[in-house]
Amino acid sequence: MDSTDTPVALVTGGTSGIGLATARLLSEHGHTVAVCGRDQQRLDRAARELPRAHAVRADLAKWEAAAAAVAEVVSTFGRLDVLVNAHGVVGKPGPVADLPAAEWDDVLGTNLMGAIATTVAAVPALRRTRGAVVHVASISAIQAAPLTAPYGVSKAGLVAFTKHAAADLAEFGIRVNAVLPGWVRTPPAVAYFEEIGRPEGPTEGNFLGRVAEPVEIAEVIAFLASPKASFITGEAVVADGGDWIKMADGESG
Repeated sequence: MDSTDTPVALVTGGTSGIGLATARLLSEHGHTVAVCGRDQQRLDRAARELPRAHAVRADLAKWEAAAAAVAEVVSTFGRLDVLVNAHGVVGKPGPVADLPAAEWDDVLGTNLMGAIATTVAAVPALRRTRGAVVHVASISAIQAAPLTAPYGVSKAGLVAFTKHAAADLAEFGIRVNAVLPGWVRTPPAVAYFEEIGRPEGPTEGNFLGRVAEPVEIAEVIAFLASPKASFITGEAVVADGGDWIKMADGESG
């Protein structure tokens, strides 16, 4: 299948949460969307609810698998205009000194190296369309919390990669940006909220007094991926309801 003039977007982690909301929004904006994930059943479900969708199963922690996923999308549709790296794992909580090497390898391998691998693989196709890359990082990239070092380090690395990739790829017309959400009502977050007996989430932590919905972060991603953001690259856009500012001022709950 060749999409010809229809823009094509690849959304990793596109089967739930922010990734699925982004895939849905880009589809509504006229993109043909490919969603990538590890779980075939979730992939099939996501593909059924998205028009013009294509499912790609891949473990992005493996460099070769990430490259193959990008190659499949380009081969299927003939082009790639947008890459959204929304995949990620939180990992098991624990203090830095006690975390096993396997935990670091899994979290950094998936969250950071997976995003790097997909981006590198996508460059040839994105050069042809002068496309855009958007990474889903986290406020944890700039805001530390106990027992979450691998996750925070992986997201901080993703922000650094965003800036370096933006510098290197600008000559090809490729823009690279990142979004840093705070708490978002995704399935893992909801499970955590329920586990701690606060199903509404940590509503006191930001100025807006609530947790974000996935589509609110998807709107930021879609904007950064669109021609409306044609002069924005190398940026780490914080979308946390003011949580970071509130904490920096010493007011966070």
